[in-house]
Amino acid sequence: MHSMTGYGKGQLMANRFEITVEIKSVNNRYLDIMFRMPSMLSSFESGLRKIVKNKVSRGKVSVFIEIKEVVKSDNGNTVNDEKLLHYYNTLKAIKTKLNLSEEIDLRHLLTFQELFEPDISSVDEKEFSEQLSNTLEKALQAFNNMRLKEGEHLIKDMNERLTKINSITKTVLNKAPANVRSEFDKLLTRINELLENQQIDPERLEQEIALISDKVDITEELTRMESHISQFRQTLKRDKELGKKLTFILQEMHREANTMNSKTTDVEISHLIIQVKEEIEKIREQTQNIE
Repeated sequence: MHSMTGYGKGQLMANRFEITVEIKSVNNRYLDIMFRMPSMLSSFESGLRKIVKNKVSRGKVSVFIEIKEVVKSDNGNTVNDEKLLHYYNTLKAIKTKLNLSEEIDLRHLLTFQELFEPDISSVDEKEFSEQLSNTLEKALQAFNNMRLKEGEHLIKDMNERLTKINSITKTVLNKAPANVRSEFDKLLTRINELLENQQIDPERLEQEIALISDKVDITEELTRMESHISQFRQTLKRDKELGKKLTFILQEMHREANTMNSKTTDVEISHLIIQVKEEIEKIREQTQNIE
């Protein structure tokens, strides 16, 4: 099981260039991939995106690619026109806002080193594409290794919380008979109040008994809760796309807890059920980070 939160880095020397790829991800309902890289690599984005999609199914994934020329060539660098215009307009805005008199010239723009990109026009495109893909694969491997470790921590935490829920459920089951007796005592009190004034109606008595039985019997809910816990544990053993299934099971567990709470007037049992709901909510928060 993978967490949706992770980080990975890959580096590779390719001819005279050093390629660095960094990948970061956060929670997201769907898969959202964003690339940040020099404009000269735009033609490679489609292929790189496919590689990421093959390794990641959910999350907001940011891929950062940097190219450094470690061995200088005669071609020199190229200027990123988009960044050049952006920085020029930014400087103009600052000049206007601060009411500066000095004119913007080349000296100001040359301070932004990120305007200049290595010239890759002379390299073999197919070979460079493979090197770029290999660097991305290295970053993805480190990225997924981290997500797997995070996933293992999530599994451990959720299993501990499930064990706590199961323990509380058993405690409730042991206390349930006393709760039933308490409710029947209340019923007998109501019956005696009826007898003070009039003959008791047998049909009314049967209705009261049926009503109280349905109201206080939480055996079915407890049984289903145990079943949901078992199903949740089994689902955690799967490899892929667990989040939606786990969320559904937690919704069912929360429904059973609400039903049990509505069926009891026992303060102690109510407090125990509140603890169950708190643990379910904590597990739900954890599932938001599962791929």
